[in-house]
Amino acid sequence: MDIIRIGTLNTQNNKVNRLGGLDSNGVDNAKILAGHIENNGYYFLCTQELTRVFSKRLLEHLKNYKLYGEYRYGSSSLVQKMSSLDSFNENNAIITNKNVLTTTTNLLPWFPSNPKDLIESLRKCSIMPRIITMVEISDNNFGSIYVLNTHLDYQIRDVQIRQLKSIYNIVKILSKTYPVVLTGDLNMEINVDAHFDEFITELDKLGLQRIEVNEKTNSQKFSNKSAIDHIFIPKNWYIENAGLINDDTLDNLTDHKGVFADIKIR
Repeated sequence: MDIIRIGTLNTQNNKVNRLGGLDSNGVDNAKILAGHIENNGYYFLCTQELTRVFSKRLLEHLKNYKLYGEYRYGSSSLVQKMSSLDSFNENNAIITNKNVLTTTTNLLPWFPSNPKDLIESLRKCSIMPRIITMVEISDNNFGSIYVLNTHLDYQIRDVQIRQLKSIYNIVKILSKTYPVVLTGDLNMEINVDAHFDEFITELDKLGLQRIEVNEKTNSQKFSNKSAIDHIFIPKNWYIENAGLINDDTLDNLTDHKGVFADIKIR
């Protein structure tokens, strides 16, 4: 079986990227990301924080890949006309050149359940819909697999717990029939967030393992010490290699180090 490369990368919704990724010095982040994807031959790359305008320009530069997944506020013309919404209308795009049979984007729990958390979310501007994108990829070598990609709340523990529970329920159903891969910027650390450790244990019971990449994946300005971006794969898949995506060309694009894994599917 050939080795396939998979990955997850938060592309950062900053001022340059939300306007398409072309900065005042002529640096084209959309072109850079497309080159990274093509040159590495990803089986799939799961992204977070891609906006509508950046996604459009990225597609213009991608030769063999397509983007799958809806936006958190949808893609209606009304949303596009409302700049305050469109600027933060991110998707969790799954980028692949393989045969995709189905694509689904579901809303996850995102609204705080008590007034104190609601006030804190409003104060830190963290309150926004959170979604999970799911694609079924068909491959002649091993049949169909389901790839799930998400970007979870970074602040409210109660919201995180409900989001993890929702994802667990999805994985529980899908894993009865398909191999399942879960990726994303989960905004939680192992051995720090107890509810995330419990989630890892419960996924293990469903046959999924977390790829052990523990180095810090987001900007040094944040206080966390280890990875908040994660990949889970079936336990019977063989990990040939895994680590941070160390590509200097991406430094202008994002404040994250993505995670990759080279996998043999058994």
